[in-house]
Amino acid sequence: MPEVVYVRYKSENFSQWALYLGKQDRRMSDTIITLNCLLLPSITKDRSNLSEGSITTLKISTGETVDQLRIMIRERWLHLFEKVPPASILLWKINDTEGVTSFEKQIEVYSSGKRLNETGMPSHDLISKHFSEQPPNDKIHIYIFI
Repeated sequence: MPEVVYVRYKSENFSQWALYLGKQDRRMSDTIITLNCLLLPSITKDRSNLSEGSITTLKISTGETVDQLRIMIRERWLHLFEKVPPASILLWKINDTEGVTSFEKQIEVYSSGKRLNETGMPSHDLISKHFSEQPPNDKIHIYIFI
């Protein structure tokens, strides 16, 4: 039976008290990623003013939940979501942009109301379930219906 040693140390990647058995804390494998998020009005005619400026980037750990991302989104756009509970904010991961490479073209596709290959992101899922590594920076990764 291995000897159990308690070690106290301070680090962003480890808990303050760790049980050392030759394994790293689970969070050691977490990665901070940057996600490009697009607010998408649910009414198609309200999408005519979308531009690259409508995209915001958020940094989050892959070990966080989708619910934490929703809270970050709500805090970023407080004026839009002030009276909206986080549970009502729907997030969709864009799986494929069908060869559309520029932000302008991607926004044009979403503005027209066309739905691409997307996946709903339930609040209890870990970010790592949808993004195990940093996705390409030239794509919109998530859209948020408002």
